[in-house]
Amino acid sequence: MRSIDFVAPPFAGHLFPALQLAKGLAERGVARVRILSSPGAAGAIAAAGLSHVEFLKNRDAEIWAIANTPRRVGSNPFAMWNQVQRNLALMKDLQNELSELWSVHPPDLVIADFVVPVAGLTAKSLGIPWWTGMPTPCVLETPDGTPAYLGGWRSYDNPLARIRDLLGRRIVRTFKKTSARLFAAPLRELGIEGLYRADGTEVVYSPDCILAYGMKEFEFSRTWPEHVEFIGPLTESPFPPEEFTPQTCGGNILISLGTHLPWAKERAIDLFRQVARISPEFSFYFSRGIPGSDRWEVEGNFHLYDYISYSHHMTHFSAAVIHGGTGVTYSAIEAGLPMLVWPQDYDQFDHAARIVQHGLGRRLRPSPKRIAADLRELIRLRRELGNPSESYREIAKTYNPVERVARAVQGFAGGI
Repeated sequence: MRSIDFVAPPFAGHLFPALQLAKGLAERGVARVRILSSPGAAGAIAAAGLSHVEFLKNRDAEIWAIANTPRRVGSNPFAMWNQVQRNLALMKDLQNELSELWSVHPPDLVIADFVVPVAGLTAKSLGIPWWTGMPTPCVLETPDGTPAYLGGWRSYDNPLARIRDLLGRRIVRTFKKTSARLFAAPLRELGIEGLYRADGTEVVYSPDCILAYGMKEFEFSRTWPEHVEFIGPLTESPFPPEEFTPQTCGGNILISLGTHLPWAKERAIDLFRQVARISPEFSFYFSRGIPGSDRWEVEGNFHLYDYISYSHHMTHFSAAVIHGGTGVTYSAIEAGLPMLVWPQDYDQFDHAARIVQHGLGRRLRPSPKRIAADLRELIRLRRELGNPSESYREIAKTYNPVERVARAVQGFAGGI
């Protein structure tokens, strides 16, 4: 039987999709799987019933500090470079640990999350086939189309928009090349001499297969590399359903800013407490995004939970207020929920642009009265005119991510 090592950070948006894939492949007898992650991932991996190989022991605080910044990173180059510098300090140690492990116990295939490219590059140096797992395919550079990381550009099909997109793609590439020059020495230590291959694809992603964890129909039109495979959304939580008893009133509203963004959540909690006071017809359920915790409290029609599992409870809601992370976005699509999207950082602005452009929701206007009005309007339109997201919900049903990856593994021409 083939053996596959999945490499992912302990963050739910990256770890949970890997666990869903790995568990599905193992249950189908396609491969023996191991999950390589830091100790902070132990609870989720155990809940999935999978084997855990720990790396970067005693370094979880550093890992989480990189992702959980004290303020928005946005398009601030200095904030981005600070993240890169801190990340590189960990990556060399990770490379050494992976080299030691795989030199003795090599898998037949490595599937590395896109934020841990050093895992793929290390596998390549040892002659091990490597695929990239990509929860956010919009960040891939392509020769055409609307680029990401520029504040959430919408996509338009006209000459001016094509010129704008061309300039945007050049800005993104120039920033990356500038960053590579700034960090040339540590990148060389990791085996990265340049950022791009001769065909223009990025060296930090697999040249053989990039598994895009999403729907091609959700993305803006562009020319994708031939080795990008859209396998569909991966939205399952490894944890069993937590206790959750929603009200049955005019509507239950989910509010979730994901598992990061601590600086944004307290502000959001205060805001939605105000929204709840002027919207007695709704019950509001705020998830702090702490997987595995079942703590909750209630204040009138405002319910504050440490964690609400999307995969177990999304159908209880009438609408969702989200930050635009891929997990909650696709969970809302699968449940057919209208969305108010409130992007905070990173690629969330790009997902928000897609949600709005496809008619799946609206951008949140951060005032209690406007939020209340927009929620009433979204639910009214859905009730009177039908569900505008139904077509995307039906498209999502046509994907079977585990089955697609199982076929890809079985048919892989690299000799695994």
